[in-house]
Amino acid sequence: MTEPGKLVSIVLAQGADTESPCMVAGTRVFTRRQVRNEVARCLMDLRSNGLGQGDRVLALLDHGPEAVFFLAAASALGLHLMMPYGLQAAALPEWLSIAENARPDVVIHQKRDRSGLDVLRDRCPSVVELPFPPGDSPDREVEIDYPAPIVNFLVLFTSGTTGRPKAISISEAHICARMASVTRMMGYSPDARIFMTGLMNNTTGVINSFGALLHDATVVFPEDPNPAHWHAQVAAHRATHLALRPVALKQFVAAVATGGHDLSCLRVVSYGGAAVPHAVLEQGRELIPCDWIQGYGLTETYGPFCFLDEAGHTDRRYAKHIYCIGRPDDTLEVRLVPVAGHPDGVGEILVRGAAVMEGYVDVADGTIQPPGEWLRTGDLAEWSPEGDLVLKGRSSGVLLSENGHRIYPEEIEAVLGGMQGVDEVVLVGLPGSRMPHERPVACLCGPIGAQSPDTVRSTVAGELERSLAREKWPDFVYATASPFPRSANGKIMRGEVAKGIDHAAVVELTGDGRD
Repeated sequence: MTEPGKLVSIVLAQGADTESPCMVAGTRVFTRRQVRNEVARCLMDLRSNGLGQGDRVLALLDHGPEAVFFLAAASALGLHLMMPYGLQAAALPEWLSIAENARPDVVIHQKRDRSGLDVLRDRCPSVVELPFPPGDSPDREVEIDYPAPIVNFLVLFTSGTTGRPKAISISEAHICARMASVTRMMGYSPDARIFMTGLMNNTTGVINSFGALLHDATVVFPEDPNPAHWHAQVAAHRATHLALRPVALKQFVAAVATGGHDLSCLRVVSYGGAAVPHAVLEQGRELIPCDWIQGYGLTETYGPFCFLDEAGHTDRRYAKHIYCIGRPDDTLEVRLVPVAGHPDGVGEILVRGAAVMEGYVDVADGTIQPPGEWLRTGDLAEWSPEGDLVLKGRSSGVLLSENGHRIYPEEIEAVLGGMQGVDEVVLVGLPGSRMPHERPVACLCGPIGAQSPDTVRSTVAGELERSLAREKWPDFVYATASPFPRSANGKIMRGEVAKGIDHAAVVELTGDGRD
């Protein structure tokens, strides 16, 4: 298989079966011929609205086939796209912020939910609504205006866990290369049916959908966004591949345990984005006996480049080393650079190679700051004896305990995330401490928030004792029944969690006192 350089070339691949279904969305089924016709129709719509090569476009897309058609048409036309990363629902403030700071030539609105459209029209110079045609488009040729891979094809605006936006520029060739490498790792093939769990404005959605077309497979769009409902849809569509973020994986496994649906169709379940509690992972592997793959990557690499494969799961290397993320593939060179004050062997992950972003964008003037020879990820890790990377956490998130020991967020979150009554865990610095630095506090949300302080302390201490030496424990624990605040792209905002801590409810882990 020749590695593609353009998204539209994947749609137009020679030799692909043009009459078999390749895309399913509810009751709608598209053959590859019909997908090509829809791309041609979208191209006509864009041209009729005056869009052409080099235009800078803020794309607000629904998570369905139409987004695939638009992205392929944008590839053919030579557009430069901007997208808010990972937003599942309408998010007018984020759209306006991007539009006002980046000043796109055109805003494309292709969402059935028209909330905020009037405000967009009032605040932005040019807003184009793309239609959702009800019928089958007539046969047309897809005319490619820009045959070369587009440099600065996609700028993703992501707020991360801090709420501070980053604008990341990704070339079209990079997107296609990462898609090809990831889908090879996941075993996509012509008889595969990919359950499209990712959003079309993040890496997973594009990799899943165009990756299915790349391998002449079928992509199935979920009928609703609730992971607790997906097991029935996976069974009904006989899906073979499923990719889940940790929170969705937890919901999916819980639903499978009570569902009774036949999921023997699944060949690969992949997950990534954060540590998965061992109890959830092992329950999932028992319920769904297929290949399991964990992926680690960054927006800056446009998806995973490090994998813990099924052999690693069978060997239970994830249990030997807390937050083991497996081994890098052949797309990037990876090294660890020692960081002062951290234990021997712990360093910052640096990567280099063709499969990294073009750079961070200064939206004020449009300039791109390249990452240099090595991209500094900001993640800390160490190598295990087996040759796996073991993630410790963000260098900016490491905290010091009262005794001067460095506490790594991912270690704490991985250990406590599987506790009964805990929905989510984050480690933050305790504001207002009497110490000269912030003290580490493990914040838990879920039913455990209704427990007494003594119960919380004993439960958490018992869980930590089974996995971590005492010097790796946080100083405090805080339990709440309230969900953690999240950014518009769904990530927990650690700063807001820290601000919301009720100091009177903070429990000291190693004693009876309170801060």
